Amino acid sequence: MFKVTQLWRGVAIALVLVPFAYIQKAKAIDWNVSGFIRQEGAFSLDSGKENYYNQGGNIFNDIDVPNQLAAPVQAALRANVPGLEAFVAPDVTNRQQIIYSADGNHQTKSFAQDNDWNLIQTRFEIDVGAKVNDNLKFVTKLRGVYVPDEYDNHGDVNYFETPFRGDCGTRLESCGVNYMVDLPSLYADYTNGPLWLRIGNQQIAWGEAIFFRVLDTANALDLRRHSVFDFASEEYSDKRVPSLGVRGSYSFKNDWELEAWTQESQVNILSNENTPYNVITSTFVVHQEEGFDEIDDEWNTGVRLRGQVGDLGLQFTYTDRINPDGAFRWTESGVNVIPTDSPLAGFGPLLQGSPFEPATGGQGVWSARQWFEHASAARLDGLNIQDILDDLPLTAAAVGGFYATAGFPAPATYNDMAATSGTLDAFFAALGEFRGHIERNYHREQIVGLGANYIFFAEPDTWLDQLIVRAEATFTEDRVFTDPSLLGKDYRVEDELIASLVLEKYHRFSRDFPATYMVLQYLHKSESDMFGRHLDGYGATAVNPRPTGRDGFDAVSFALQQPSPTLTWRTDLAVLYDLEGGYLVQPGVRWKPNASMSAEVFANFVDGGDDNMDQMSSFDYVEELSFRLTFQY
Repeated sequence: MFKVTQLWRGVAIALVLVPFAYIQKAKAIDWNVSGFIRQEGAFSLDSGKENYYNQGGNIFNDIDVPNQLAAPVQAALRANVPGLEAFVAPDVTNRQQIIYSADGNHQTKSFAQDNDWNLIQTRFEIDVGAKVNDNLKFVTKLRGVYVPDEYDNHGDVNYFETPFRGDCGTRLESCGVNYMVDLPSLYADYTNGPLWLRIGNQQIAWGEAIFFRVLDTANALDLRRHSVFDFASEEYSDKRVPSLGVRGSYSFKNDWELEAWTQESQVNILSNENTPYNVITSTFVVHQEEGFDEIDDEWNTGVRLRGQVGDLGLQFTYTDRINPDGAFRWTESGVNVIPTDSPLAGFGPLLQGSPFEPATGGQGVWSARQWFEHASAARLDGLNIQDILDDLPLTAAAVGGFYATAGFPAPATYNDMAATSGTLDAFFAALGEFRGHIERNYHREQIVGLGANYIFFAEPDTWLDQLIVRAEATFTEDRVFTDPSLLGKDYRVEDELIASLVLEKYHRFSRDFPATYMVLQYLHKSESDMFGRHLDGYGATAVNPRPTGRDGFDAVSFALQQPSPTLTWRTDLAVLYDLEGGYLVQPGVRWKPNASMSAEVFANFVDGGDDNMDQMSSFDYVEELSFRLTFQY
């Protein structure tokens, strides 16, 4: 069947070929062709640290976890399910390492992996610009990325395919499991005096901050390549998801400018399961396509007014968009894989209407302890399993039948760890390894923003001279979040305030060296962390699975760049620190001996606490040395 995506790709080819074929006949066309070929990699400095959200990095690999199967529940299971006794043993342990036979015998098996490389990829870009005259120019960027099959995680790793635009990320993208080719830029620029228009596939960058995105509300982020661990100083320039749209501005004579844009909605493209920087545990099956189909034809819009009042720069923004983060909740699995001749066959239709799918191959959850560990790492309340039963789209008859068949205690008892552990382990003991099904949905929101900047002037070479101070803030009413109470059907809806303060300066420490660029930033978010997770889910652990929450998210960042006297070398440092204790430190050095060649080496050191109270603990497996070797032309 012919897809809309194929139509857009055809339009894209026409937009490339037709204008350029036409303007090639003109005599005064100013052509500009450039690009690069680059080899990139990230070597793990601690090969024992695997991504614990993946099957091969699951911290329960090679660890036996005693089953907490409560005796009354076990007795009820055996009494109510004929033939079950052969499948249930009082000493059931974590079955990620155990394969059971019908007589209850088992053998140990490990699914652990030990990868040396988090990233190996080859990429190219070709930039073509054609200036027809002072009013009109065309711009095209072609990008390609290839990832060899170097990352081991029990089977082929799907780096790029995603269930959005024709199994790829955007309309102007072609992809496979280990490659992508797209047109992140394909637009025409028109200028006529104070009027400027840009029409086509483009990125819109509002706000000027490393790590933090406050006013930068136009585009989603693509995290499939190196997640958020590229050079911080590049400010997500390679991460923003391009989108078809129209952007324009009008400059008034009093130094004020009015800008407006509209773009087709895009959402954050997350790393797939079992890829190096995956952030959703592989025990989940994520349904994304259905939610995206509901907003496939939606468009985002934005308006910005900016200008000067004396020495004070001001900007006012408004964005009406689909929140690209999305919100998650449990959904029906639609899967019944229990054989009809099994003593557990009666559970099949009930499970089909539940979020649980019997699984094989070590990707599921096997014990209550693992359940609590994964829930707390995801910033969820692992004790709140009553919400699964109350909120899921299950019929009352199905829920009642499930309880009647299994003999489980009433849901009201699920309010302490002992009762919840026993019931969960009874479930796993009876039915084996399970994966959970969740859906990702997207919601519209309106964001009001304010920005201000001021430049201080003082004695030359003093700290206050040419110090730039920037402040940005946004307010979003009724923002929709994933419910930390274990992915409940009813999303969490809160007003959110986000604010940042930025100090930026070039300072010359020596006459022999160019000025050092430095920037210090502070960020506050009232309801969520930098990844959109609600703060009420913070503070849970596998031992104490009830979250304590955070009153607000506060972080600081610092960065500097120091060129050498000949500009051949440049040293970089970027630090992100969550005031609850987690951090990312990224030192780097760049060597550029000529206009064509460059080599960059930088490291990422991430660490966080064990209490899940800081955001960086989600990535504390990242300890890597990265490189980029680039040939430009």
